Parts: sequence; structure tokens; C-alpha cells
Amino acid sequence: MKKFVLLKVVIIILLAFPHHFFEAAELHLPDLALQGVIKTQSEMIKESSHSWKILVNGETPPENEFIRIEVLEGTLPNPSLRSSGNVDFSSFKAIVNDVVSPEMTEEQKAQALWRFVMDNCYHGPWGTCFDGLEHLNIYGYGYCGTFVAALEPLWWTAGLKARHVNIGNHAATEVYYGFDWHYLDAHRRCFFLEKDNQTIASLEVLNDDPGLWDMTRSRQSSRKGEKKYYYMSMNPSGHVSSPAYSKFTMAKGDTLKLSWQKNGKWCLARGAEGGGQPAPEPAIYANGTLKFHRDLSKPDECRTGLVSSKNIDWQDSTTGYLHPMKPKEEAQLVYQIKVPYFIPSATISGTFLRKHAKDSISIDISTDNGGHWRMLWSARETGIVQADVSTNQTQEVTTNVLWKYSYLIRIRMQAETSPSNVGSYLLESTAHLFYNPKSLPALKAGDNTITFRDEANPPRLVRVTYSWKENLPIRVSKEFPLEGEEVILRARVSNIGEGIARNVPVVFYLGDPQRGGIEIGRDSIDSINPGGVAYAKVKWKATRRSPGKNERTIGAEIYVNIDPQNSILESDKTNNTSFRIIKVLNPPEVQIPSESFIRFEKRQDHPDLIGINATVRNFSSSPSYGYYLSDHGEATGIVVKFFNGEPKKGNQIGPDQVIDRLLPLEIKNVSVDWNISKLKGLQKIYVQVFPGKNIIPALGPRAPNGVAIDIDLDVYRNCMGKR
Repeated sequence: MKKFVLLKVVIIILLAFPHHFFEAAELHLPDLALQGVIKTQSEMIKESSHSWKILVNGETPPENEFIRIEVLEGTLPNPSLRSSGNVDFSSFKAIVNDVVSPEMTEEQKAQALWRFVMDNCYHGPWGTCFDGLEHLNIYGYGYCGTFVAALEPLWWTAGLKARHVNIGNHAATEVYYGFDWHYLDAHRRCFFLEKDNQTIASLEVLNDDPGLWDMTRSRQSSRKGEKKYYYMSMNPSGHVSSPAYSKFTMAKGDTLKLSWQKNGKWCLARGAEGGGQPAPEPAIYANGTLKFHRDLSKPDECRTGLVSSKNIDWQDSTTGYLHPMKPKEEAQLVYQIKVPYFIPSATISGTFLRKHAKDSISIDISTDNGGHWRMLWSARETGIVQADVSTNQTQEVTTNVLWKYSYLIRIRMQAETSPSNVGSYLLESTAHLFYNPKSLPALKAGDNTITFRDEANPPRLVRVTYSWKENLPIRVSKEFPLEGEEVILRARVSNIGEGIARNVPVVFYLGDPQRGGIEIGRDSIDSINPGGVAYAKVKWKATRRSPGKNERTIGAEIYVNIDPQNSILESDKTNNTSFRIIKVLNPPEVQIPSESFIRFEKRQDHPDLIGINATVRNFSSSPSYGYYLSDHGEATGIVVKFFNGEPKKGNQIGPDQVIDRLLPLEIKNVSVDWNISKLKGLQKIYVQVFPGKNIIPALGPRAPNGVAIDIDLDVYRNCMGKR
């Protein structure tokens, strides 16, 4: 009885409190968040060429969000954007100008462009196209033939002769400089050296000496005799344009938005190349939109993109909509939506008038430039009617025609009695876009110069907006750590609520914990005051390998979750999780491949001196790790030592040789002079390559890589004497 009375008292007390008491109490809850600073900057442009600055600050590299181009007035033929510090993908000439420099040798130019292709293309699940510029901008993945399509015309544009070579069923490339051909393969990430250990071999040389096919020359190859077919493009003028970058015009009301994120729209159809089978989702791509907007109530402003019209009264401006000129005859408006990107799907909408049931209005689509049409919508109601339809029948992947990245929209109207009984007020279409995110003009930390160009004549007005994130909530003590390197992960936790938070647990994961991600570690923050910030941190042995898998990834997906067990009462729990992709590099594999990469050379006019030359190469390039060559680390401060006899005896020949920098796949030769005046008979030369100075602090002490080779000085002197 006492309990019942007490409960009634409590209820009465609670009812006595006004509603706003509980609302006020709720407002004093903490709100823990993992959030970066989202920034946008817009520029109003009136000129056909305009540059401006965007300053990117912050404690982390920026995360690019999107670029938006809005046409506020006039028309905009062929708009383009570029940012400083990024390669301009708009043409082969632009790429070459950004990648090579006049002071480079022909060999350096050839290798720079070869590396560019390997850093912007990856082996994908199926072939895409064979136009190099189109491949670089839209797809960025494919088979060997697409790598050739990108690299060969880049060499020609740089002033180098190049040719496409088929080795059996494999497409490859050779480039001509130094009075000879040289085989550089971007798809297989390789080149091979002649016996001088410095000249990149041609396929003819490789075919004559099969042992050269092995990069390390530690085993014999059986590749001699493979049939080769050469397709040399002596006139590369056909490579300078692309269907992807043929005419593209925006008009008033149109908006192009290009993001760095993907939302699940890719090239599903494979055409004849894929045997009719659907294509798997690519690993790396991005999605955007082009919003096409035509106000049909303003005849003077809706002509851009109009392909044809039939039986349309363009002179009547009193009705506020476009309508047929004559009754009982079909009227048509045909518009083309065209972009320089692949279109997986589209939506089409509009506002129309249909006064009577016998009047008709419909929307059709053509994906082959008017060859065939498919009805998407027809009006069923009368009065002001709205159309809103979606379609993924927008184009074929392998159709190599000028209208490839476009579709046609046809409006058909017919009035039974009065021509003004049917009409069109508005037509809109949103084309969903697919492209290679590496082709976008990204922002980087620091000052960025953005340049906008088009071919428009004034008057017109354009607004360009960049959006990016600074001060990302997930930080790493070293950007681009090496695989296996121990670093510190930190999470910046903000309290944007009005109550203090205590004993805040923060958990770090490799991979999405909802999809099998594994816990890296956890930390606890004692307290965070309202408006305050605190950091949680854990140690992490950097890896980009997916949990339980041994496959290449884009990078390490680091997830952080605040209070995963929901032990803290908050005003908002939706902002407690964040993730970031951290690029982890494959450690450089610096070594002298084998004893065949050590050469002895006679010094002119010094019979007692022998030059010992050693070739050092960074072999970190495996396609199974990451997607690009830039997923592999360079080595710096590499020390090479030469010894007569075992190194532990300390009989070093000459001073230490230092290689300042060695990129993945790069080779460099070092040499010392060896005085043999007091030596004779059989000698064993050891050459040791010590890990780069950037390796030891990251991964700890490592034993040097060593190679030994014998030389009989008596035989050597005898041979030299007979020359």
C-alpha cells in the first residue's frame, strides 16, 4: 500500500513539471562527434579564361568532396577546369606539358610518361575502350590494350616515335630514342636491361638473348621465338582528339557536379566485347551528375541542345509554354544531353499541359542518336501534369562514335482541337556520370591556383564551387607509412553538445566493423567539456591488407567508433563513427639482382685499376599490392659497399657509394676503382646494398643485401694484354 501511494506521489510530481523542463534537460546532454571541417569556396566568372586561388589549411591532407559548375546566364561551350599541382587530363598535349620538362633527355621523357600511365591506370576486370584520352579520363582501368592506347600517343605527343607491339596475345609498347627501340610495358610494370646493365632492351634484343627476359637473370627463360606483330603509328594525329572530349555545351540552368565519391553507378553493359555479360563493379571510380534544365516558357532561352523541332509555335509568347503550331499534327522537340563522361543512368522530368483526354503528350529516349526510340512516359491525366521517370538504357560501352556519351530526349505533343490545349513548360534531365577520379582537378594542402576556361562569348555568368574537408578527425603520425611500420592513430573527438561527457571509450578498426573489420585498439578519454576537443590514440602496425584476405586494396580503411556499446547518453548518436582511407606503401625492395649485374671495366691508361660497376634496382612494383605504381615506396640514402673477400674481414674497396633516391622499378649504377697492383689469382668480390635511410627508422635494422662474384686476375691480365 505504501509503495502504491509513493508511486502516485511520484507521478503527481512528474506531471507537475512542465514539458520544457524535460526539453531543457535533454539540451544539456553531450554530443560526441567525429567531424572534419567542411569548406566551400565559390567563384563568379564572366570571362572565358579566369584564374583564382584556393588556400587549403589544416592538420591533415584535404579530402576533396566535389566541384560544381553552374551556368547562371548565357551558354558555356567546352568548359574545363585545372588546378596547380595536378596533371591536366584535358588533352595529350596538356598531360605531356605537365609530366615532362624540356631539360629531360628522351629516355627520361619516355620513362616519365610510362610512370604516369602506371600511376593513373590499373588492371581492371574487363577492357573498356581503345582511345587513350577517353581511357584516362573515364575508365582508368582495363586490359593490356588500354594501357597501350594511353601510353603510345603520349610518347608521340612528346616528340618520340612509338609503336604498339603484340607479343603473342599480349599488347605492349616500344619507344624509340638513342637510335634504337626500347620495350617499356606499363601493364606488366616492367622493362629489361641489356648486358651493359644500363640500356633498356628492345624486343628484338630480348628475343635474341632469352636470358635477358628475367629481370634478375638468375634463371634461363624459354621465351625465345614468341611471335611479334608491330603496329607503328607513324602519323599519330588520330590520337589527339577523342569522342569523350568532342563538343560539350552547357546552358543557363545547367549544373555539372563532379564528386570524388562513388555511389554504385558504373558501366553495367559490356557490349560485344563482354559477350553480353554484366560487368563487375570496378575498384576505383567516381560518380557525378549533369542537371539539364530548359525553361520552355522562354523560347529564346531554350534553344541550346535542341537538335530538331517539328510543328512547334516558337512565336506565341502569350501562353507561357511551347505548343504545337497546328492541331491534329504531331509536334516534336528533340534535345541532346551530352557530357564527356559515361552515363550509367538518367532521370527525366518535366511539367506539361494536357487539357483534354484526346490530347496527347509523351517522352521518348534514343541512345543511338535517333536511330531507335523508346517511350518512357505518356500523360494519363489532364490539366497540368508532371513527368518523372528513370532509365539505365542510356548508352553502350563499346560504341565508338562521336555521340557515344549522349542521349536524345524527344517530347511529342498532339492537340485534337486547339493547338494551345497541349504544351510544355519545363524539361529537366539528370544524367548520372561515371569517370576516373584521378582525372579531376583536385585540391592539395597549401595554395592552389584554379584555372577555368571555355569557348563562350560574353555575356554569360558562371559559378564554380569547390568543396573539401580539412582537419579530418582521423589522423596518422606519418602520412604514407610503410607496410609493417608502427605509427600512431589519433581520433579528434569533439563535444558539440551542452553537457560534459565522461569516460568516453573510442575504438579503432581496420575495415568496417559491420562487415568483418578487426579491432586495432581502444582508448578512453576521461572527460570532454561542452565545446571541447580531446584525442584518443592507439598504436598501429600499418597495413593495407584486408582482414583475413591477401588482396590488393585502395588503402587501409580505418574506422573509429565513439562509445560503440552506447554507454553514454547523448543528444545525437549518428555522428559517432568516421572512416578514412590511409595510403600504406609497400616497402622498397632494393637489391643487386644477381652477379650478372656486377661488371668489371678496364680503366684507360691505368693497367692496375679495375672499375667495379654494380646495378642497384628497386623491385617494389608487384600489381598484387595496391592498384598503382605509386602504392610502392621509394628508397632514399642507399649505401653500397664493395669488398675484396668477405665483408666481415673489412677489406673494403673504395669509399661508400650513396644513391640519394630510388623509385620503384628504377635502376642506378654505382662504381669504385680497385687497385690490383699487388694482387693476383682468384679473388672474390662482395657487394653489399644497405637498406635506405628511410627504411631503418620505419622497420628497424635489416641485414644488407649482398652479391658475390669471382674474378681471376691472372686470366684478366692475360686477356687485357692480348687486346
